[in-house]
Amino acid sequence: MSLLAPLLFVPAGAALGCSLVRSRRMMAALGVLAFGLTLAGGVALLRRVAAGGAVTEWAGFLRADALSAWMVVLISVVSLATSVYAGRYFQRDLAAGAVTPGQMKEFFILTPLFGCGMFLVVLANSLGVMWAAVEATALSSVLLVALYNRRTSLEGAWKYVILGSLGLALALLGTVFIYAAACQDSSRPLPSFNWSHLLTVAPQLNPRLVRLAFVFALLGYGTKAGLAPMHTWLPDAHSEAPSPTSAMLSGVSLKIALYALLRFHILTAACLGPAFSCHLLLGFGLLSMFLAAPFILVQENLKRMLAYSSLEHVGLICVGIGLGTPLTIFGALLHMGYHALTKPVLFFAAGNLHQSCHTLEMRLIGPGMVKLLPVTVLCLGLAAVAATGLPPFGLFYSELTVISGGVVAGQMTVSVLVLGALIACFCGMLRQFTRILPGEPKPRSDGDGRRMDGVPAMGLLLGGLLVFSVWLPQPVLDVLHQAAGIIGGEP
Repeated sequence: MSLLAPLLFVPAGAALGCSLVRSRRMMAALGVLAFGLTLAGGVALLRRVAAGGAVTEWAGFLRADALSAWMVVLISVVSLATSVYAGRYFQRDLAAGAVTPGQMKEFFILTPLFGCGMFLVVLANSLGVMWAAVEATALSSVLLVALYNRRTSLEGAWKYVILGSLGLALALLGTVFIYAAACQDSSRPLPSFNWSHLLTVAPQLNPRLVRLAFVFALLGYGTKAGLAPMHTWLPDAHSEAPSPTSAMLSGVSLKIALYALLRFHILTAACLGPAFSCHLLLGFGLLSMFLAAPFILVQENLKRMLAYSSLEHVGLICVGIGLGTPLTIFGALLHMGYHALTKPVLFFAAGNLHQSCHTLEMRLIGPGMVKLLPVTVLCLGLAAVAATGLPPFGLFYSELTVISGGVVAGQMTVSVLVLGALIACFCGMLRQFTRILPGEPKPRSDGDGRRMDGVPAMGLLLGGLLVFSVWLPQPVLDVLHQAAGIIGGEP
């Protein structure tokens, strides 16, 4: 039975179906159905990979190893929650006149295409196809960022497309250099561009070209992943996009670019040894974490603050990979999953606050929102506790795993720096959330404490986060250990 092809065809079919219907409920239902099916397929793929290794289809064009299977599950979970939330979100936007029926239809068509592109990124065996799929996700997501057609949203989309295009151009050069590194012997036929083949011949690749390829890939895919200092598009795009799109951008789109970068890291480590690429990942990761802290502290816009929080978490993932030990890599992969469950809840809650208060400026939202939107603020508070790395939520354990792995590996300085950056970001997030959660509410006529909008989507993610923070199924653990072995270069 085919496991990989349906992951591409189902969301593409949902996009086609949404283009043919007019009912908002029908379009929302198609999105929920499509990503529900991909989640079921992703779980089946994860179990298959955990038990039997990599899966290939279409004569090797599609390939899923443990790292791919993990990413498929994350994409499916976040996309499903987004689809569940988006129906009521756009019902309120339509009623308020914030969007037209045409703009709403555009969202429901582009979102499955966005998901389809992300699935292709993690399932494509060819590095060239992977690059094209990342480009496709950028094209679909930039249209979603500009959906509201405001001056600020167009400005954010323009910055996203300019910086994203520049980054992807650099990533394309890195892809070309990798292929050139495999074409040293002109007497042989042109080599396969499949990642699985290049990995088997990695020790024979031209080391100078591989080194150059990784630098371009780091700058290119690092821009799409929002690594500092190439991150400047990230707060604008996240703050101006519809909240469901912000959830997908932060929850999985950034990690898709990291996935592409990791494929280059694995090839580079197999050719040159791990030191070169690990040191670069470590440096950019630490820079991102330390840069996030002061920007979190000074933000006035709620969604911009959440975007800078994503910068911190992406940096931590890179630090975990850069430390290069099985424990830190495992912690980084675990952090990907917990962050994917946490960050969409924050953006969903921000969307509810925005639609209730008609602003994202925290000084205008004011304190006491718990009395006006108690369910939304409860979910926001739980997700904020998780995002700041407090127990019993899983982000605490994944952060502790990375730090302890660094200590065990003798990287005490790096571990102390990571801990310092995490504490600084925690203090910034704590200060910001105390501005809107406790206290007496401002007098307003538009808050409605009876509203339960977005509860199913937020409940799905928070429930999964709570369960998986204390218990991970054996297939998930097996896949995470296999993926950590792939990144760490284990045979």
